[in-house]
Amino acid sequence: MRFLNKFLAYQTNNFIILKILKKIRKIFNIYFVPTNIQKLPKDNYATSSHFDYQEEIVKKFNKTNNLVSFNTCPKIVQMLKMLFLDENLKFNLLDFGGENIDFYLYLKKKFRNINYFVHNKKEINQDFLKLKEKYKFKNITVLENINDISNNKYDFICFGSVIQYVENYEQILSIAIKTSKKYIFFSATHFFSKIINKKKRIIVRQVNFLPSEIYCYFFNFNDFLEIFTKNKFYIVFNEKNIVGNINYNNFGSSLGNISYTDLLLSQ
Repeated sequence: MRFLNKFLAYQTNNFIILKILKKIRKIFNIYFVPTNIQKLPKDNYATSSHFDYQEEIVKKFNKTNNLVSFNTCPKIVQMLKMLFLDENLKFNLLDFGGENIDFYLYLKKKFRNINYFVHNKKEINQDFLKLKEKYKFKNITVLENINDISNNKYDFICFGSVIQYVENYEQILSIAIKTSKKYIFFSATHFFSKIINKKKRIIVRQVNFLPSEIYCYFFNFNDFLEIFTKNKFYIVFNEKNIVGNINYNNFGSSLGNISYTDLLLSQ
């Protein structure tokens, strides 16, 4: 598998080689390969979202009253209903990395007194602001800068398959801990169990989107969890993500147990 990992991690603009890489990835069902890089590249995760796309989501949602775009945790509404039993209860939810407007629309439909806060890249933030103004959306706050997150307290903080793509994730987690009133949730996040030269994380290349070059973190679970336990958080649940069926076989036993995880923490 070592040669296969290296070959899949190979970067090229050659069309024929790219076709070969795609076929190999499909045959072996490989999603991620290890790298030796130490930092995530700038503009690592490009978004295809734009205002017209978001407007189409609004139109489709208005017809179906249901989620339109892909969600890494389709049971999140059921989970929130269990955590916030009183439907009249007011609570603040921070959607860090929220990318599509239907998540807000769906939550607002289910929880009349929710205050929805969202932060993402500049271009997505701008689209959300335009949508808010055009459609007169209520109880949605777009946090344009990282520092704006600290201006509020949140009952529920949601990291929907996003923290592994954030270079300054430790800074973000520190802010989340300081601003959390109760729950912090991570969906579809990669964790490994083995201690490797005291590494807190490794960087892998995501190859299921070739030729796009996407990199992300795999986190050492115990090290990641310690960030929270030392701040008096505890695990509510730690479960395999039901949406993704990720194959980690090409890593062998090098990282110990690797899991694609939904993790809910509370204090």
